[in-house]
Amino acid sequence: MEKQETAFEFIKAHNPDWATLAKEFESLLFKDVDASLVKARKLTELVIKDVYKFEEIEYPEYTNQSERLVLLKNYGVIDEELFKLFDRIRRMGNRAAHDDRKTPIADGLKVHNNLYSTLKWFMESYVSYDIQVPEYQDPKPETLDDTVKNLLKELLPEFLNKSTIRTAPDQDVSADELPELHGSRLLFQLNRLRESSQDAVEGYKGLSGFKQYLHVSRPIEKRLENYLRECAKAENSRLILLCGSVGDGKSHLISYFSTKYPELMDQFKIHNDATESFDPRKNSLDTLAEVLDAFSDERIESSKEKLIVAINLGVLNNFIESEYAETKYNKLKEFIQNANVFDSNTISMPPEHEHFKLINFADYKSFELTANGQVSGYLTELFKKITDNTADNPFYQAYLQDREANVAKPLLINYEMFSSPSLQQQIIQLIIKTIIKDKVIISTRELLNFIYDILVPNTVDELRTADFIDMLQSLLPNLLFEGTEKSYLLKILAKHDPIHMRVKEVDEHLIELNNSGDFYMFFRDIIFDSSAQIWINHLKTVDDIAYLDKDTKRELCELFIRAAFLFKSHLNVFFKDDVYSKYMKYLYAYNSGKKPLLQDLYYEIQKAIYLWKGSPKNNYIFIDDEGGKIRIAEPLTLKPSVITIDNKNAKEYVERFTTTLLLGFKCESHNEIHKVEIDFPLYEMVIKVLNGYKLNKKNKEDSIKFIDFIDKLLPYGKQVEEILVKDMEHHLTFTIKYNEEFESYSFSREQ
Repeated sequence: MEKQETAFEFIKAHNPDWATLAKEFESLLFKDVDASLVKARKLTELVIKDVYKFEEIEYPEYTNQSERLVLLKNYGVIDEELFKLFDRIRRMGNRAAHDDRKTPIADGLKVHNNLYSTLKWFMESYVSYDIQVPEYQDPKPETLDDTVKNLLKELLPEFLNKSTIRTAPDQDVSADELPELHGSRLLFQLNRLRESSQDAVEGYKGLSGFKQYLHVSRPIEKRLENYLRECAKAENSRLILLCGSVGDGKSHLISYFSTKYPELMDQFKIHNDATESFDPRKNSLDTLAEVLDAFSDERIESSKEKLIVAINLGVLNNFIESEYAETKYNKLKEFIQNANVFDSNTISMPPEHEHFKLINFADYKSFELTANGQVSGYLTELFKKITDNTADNPFYQAYLQDREANVAKPLLINYEMFSSPSLQQQIIQLIIKTIIKDKVIISTRELLNFIYDILVPNTVDELRTADFIDMLQSLLPNLLFEGTEKSYLLKILAKHDPIHMRVKEVDEHLIELNNSGDFYMFFRDIIFDSSAQIWINHLKTVDDIAYLDKDTKRELCELFIRAAFLFKSHLNVFFKDDVYSKYMKYLYAYNSGKKPLLQDLYYEIQKAIYLWKGSPKNNYIFIDDEGGKIRIAEPLTLKPSVITIDNKNAKEYVERFTTTLLLGFKCESHNEIHKVEIDFPLYEMVIKVLNGYKLNKKNKEDSIKFIDFIDKLLPYGKQVEEILVKDMEHHLTFTIKYNEEFESYSFSREQ
């Protein structure tokens, strides 16, 4: 079809005045976007007036546009999608008329598309079913001066294609010359946190200024520094093994020391097993054996070499089990085995050695245990690096410049949200919970990418809107719990989304909201966190709940629940996970050697042992599988044999610890200690069983190790001396006892 002068020329067939108004809207779009949006709002008001006329519904003269739209929706004249289109044009027109801040051109382009859709619907519905409405065409300015050309080049392709955020080049720059990405300086800086960014790749020759700024000191850092200085002074050969997982910071720490203490690091050779290979024909073990040659059994005493090896635990395990270790590296193999570095139930305790030092990153979690709960100095400092109000913070300086330019509004709001200390701490607690409950291993690289994911909207289109309703999906609380496709961490965090919790008090408040209708007052009254008031003020522009489409109502209610969870609110106490809190207290007691604090845990697990297999009465346990009409039980009396970690350095803050509990039990008349490992998922199931929950098939499959532990206890019961027979169908109980004196059995029925 032939291209039209404007996208709305087809409306001339119904009303030439409308066509003139639409043309004025389009021609003003690139000159004065706010003036053009007022024209669009006026045009849709005329359209709605005609809709009432065609539908033969009395036009409500003395109501506003939002009420007229709601009435048409209630009558079934317009559906939810059409309502949203008309309502966006209304909102943007009102904003343009009453707000001093300039509306982003991206919002104007969105309204242009919406206006086309509404006019097309009107023509096809009321003027002629057979009308051929031309395809939508982009708005075009009357004169293509340089400013307009740049706008078209930058905005139109991205608006139409809804392109994702592209990657920025990596560079260190001063605050006065911060570069932009998609018109935003803050976006440029945050983009450097992405895993796809060049800044995510670590070398060990030194750190850029950007990475030096992001560096956060950790307890492991001081330990490595002590080892480096000790080994540098030694006259004999010294090997420092930095063990851990991919992305946990081994390379970063080496780079940090290379930057901070270059003369010290110059005394060492450095090998990273994940990145280095001297010969493409050799695998990692061949290369490692060559690198470690100075520390072979034959050369170790005569060598003077100083070497740092950053190595993943899997590669290290493969190496000590290889033929190389057996034939050339027995001393190193023995040292590594004695360090217990592969035992997840304990902390690595490398023995003192004149040639070897070992640091296991797996021992140093991203958080610490305390008597009052878990904290994370590392994550707290890392988050502060992003939001601190300082002159050397490139993120904060970029935020200030973007705020001054009034660009990337959703990004600015998210940054302001993330700057809240209470929100940061709640996110930190969520991350710790995923580590404990979901057994997630989170590297620093993943954490930085996570910050980007929860701050930056998914597309350029979402980034540029100034309309609060349109940016709901792009706000931090929603990005945090709805980014399941972005990363594995966000997928796991979605399991802990507070909107899935059944909290009576939350439901009661939502009912109250539907009765009151005012979102701003509702949010402000429940969320009392002072750091939340800045973004809550944006809710003043949101209409009464009665005038919103159902998707917007749902999104605002979800925002409320998530924000009430993340910020200080009157609902915080109702979101608390008591079972998790108890487990973390036990974890602290176990890793700090505080046996009295474990008494309740042993009682719970001991009781659960009987409930798991079934118990006809106190201190008796069924020894057969459930389901039969006749069940057999034996006497089994358990006695706790308390186990704790011998953590000599543990004080109020436990920095090195395991995330599972090891419990010990003895059976009466036997000295052997039977050990069982309890992780959080198992403990959570134990509490459910203690509260009356009946295990299903999947529960039993998930707790197979616990069942195996119980089965190993059964031979230590007194089934040789006594068994109890339970008739499940007739509810009868019989006892068979062995009388040692008379070498005979007695049979009796219990009353």
